[in-house]
Amino acid sequence: MSAPLVVRVAGGGETASVAGILTDAFRDEAGLNYWLRQGQAKQEARRRFFRAAVRDVVHPQRTLWLAQAEGDPVGAAIWLGPGQKAYNFSPLKQLQIFPLLFSIAGIAGGARGTELGEKLDALHPHEPHAHLVFLGVSPHAQGRGVGSAILKETLAPLDVSGTPALLEATTERNVTLYQRHGFDIVENLRLPDLHVRIMWRAPRL
Repeated sequence: MSAPLVVRVAGGGETASVAGILTDAFRDEAGLNYWLRQGQAKQEARRRFFRAAVRDVVHPQRTLWLAQAEGDPVGAAIWLGPGQKAYNFSPLKQLQIFPLLFSIAGIAGGARGTELGEKLDALHPHEPHAHLVFLGVSPHAQGRGVGSAILKETLAPLDVSGTPALLEATTERNVTLYQRHGFDIVENLRLPDLHVRIMWRAPRL
């Protein structure tokens, strides 16, 4: 990047920026393709999903991060702290989000998404850890160190507190990036048209 990157926690009025970046960054990601609507509804399904994700669907206490170059948002991430589980809905919350789930995935897609979440959760280590749920970079800024800058900034406090980190990766390119920052593949989930690597990072003391 020609301009210095600033990576910081997003403010309360910046959720739309985070959602927009992630929508663009994940426009053809295998994990979302596995269960969200495809075809002409694909982009709108992702847009609606990430708008909900940055509010409270991932977790109401999630932490949103933004990377900016010359004041323009170019990258974003959603992190959960230890003890916070993604998509851990009460029965009431399940009823509340059903219309959203149906609109973005349909009945069959919603079932696939639920099953995928259960399979991944079963492979997660039980040791308390932080969870990088999503990290994305705007298409025009990819390959310029934005992802690495976000990882450096967000992993540093975990090292200070001695907290391990977890994430899921669906592409070799992302695996390579995360390995450069200390993550290792600890489990693999292989499904038709989808290979998810579960990656773990011990804190660097």
